[in-house]
Amino acid sequence: MKQSQKNLDFALQSGRMGTWEIDLVTNVVKCSNEMLYLWGVNSNEFDGDRSILQSRVHPDDLEKMRAAIDKAIANEVIYEMEYRIFPFPGLERWVISRGRCTFAPGTKKPIRFSGVVYDITEKKVKEEELKAAIKIRDQFLMMASHELRTPLTCMQLQLQVAEWDLKHRFPEAFTFERIETNIKKNNQHLSRITRLVDQILDESKISQGRLIMLFEHFDLSEMVVDLIEQYKVTAEFSGVEVLFSPTEKVSGMWDRFRLEQVFLNLLINGIRYGNRKPIHITVKKEGNKALLSVRDEGIGIKSEDQKRIFERFERASHDKEVNGLGLGLYIANKIVTDHGGEIRLESEFGKGSKFIVVLPL
Repeated sequence: MKQSQKNLDFALQSGRMGTWEIDLVTNVVKCSNEMLYLWGVNSNEFDGDRSILQSRVHPDDLEKMRAAIDKAIANEVIYEMEYRIFPFPGLERWVISRGRCTFAPGTKKPIRFSGVVYDITEKKVKEEELKAAIKIRDQFLMMASHELRTPLTCMQLQLQVAEWDLKHRFPEAFTFERIETNIKKNNQHLSRITRLVDQILDESKISQGRLIMLFEHFDLSEMVVDLIEQYKVTAEFSGVEVLFSPTEKVSGMWDRFRLEQVFLNLLINGIRYGNRKPIHITVKKEGNKALLSVRDEGIGIKSEDQKRIFERFERASHDKEVNGLGLGLYIANKIVTDHGGEIRLESEFGKGSKFIVVLPL
């Protein structure tokens, strides 16, 4: 008998489960030590006062719990309810109680209500995490669909116009200037699609902890010069002047491909939010750190938004007309952090923004 009780106690402790019994005549409650532990009540001090246990039930759940108990007794059915408790101030836990009423022999008079209670906090946390993940996934799919559809639609329209011109306005519609303009536009659309796909893949790698860094020795100033030259046409087409005058060689062991990704994200953001004003680039050494800064003279970022823009699916602007998945700065920040560095932001709303990439030398 003693061994059976020990086995039961062990099962109750292992499963974070307790038992309870309410004497409906005296209103005195008997609880197992496991239940009192869940409630944060000292078993040596508990005298069966039901109000002590009820005082630790969440106020929003207490009346529902009482109503569920009354209903179970009145209808002679099993009682079951999930609710929140506060074992200690500020500590919320979820439990589920199941029980039934015992009636006096040969009568409908309820004399005892007893059952078990389980701690389901971990289950609830996982459910909330799953809901949040599904919500994020749905938001992401909606944004990705919209962002990918926009450039594809533009390319499709341009091809339809070209097809019509080929049938009805050949060759006068195909001037060198028009062909050159269409090629530039389509290249921009393709670059945008490529960036979006790359961001989607990188976000997946980050989520799975598979973003790999391949370090090599190179000059940061040289990298910036090369990328500005590559994106010169894009900047000119957007009416933006990119200003950079390298003053020194700043070399270190970094992942060039990933840092190119970081710089291009900051540069493209400058073009996107810079109000067609110049973008100022600097690269310099400061002690044992390398500093790469990108400053625009655009709309700036409100102080309350400056922390969140490095989070997933967040953007520097709430303007719905500004495209983007809200992954660029999130990925850039992760890349720089994996280098042992950080991205600093200096911005004042209406006066532009300055992003400073700090890397160890």
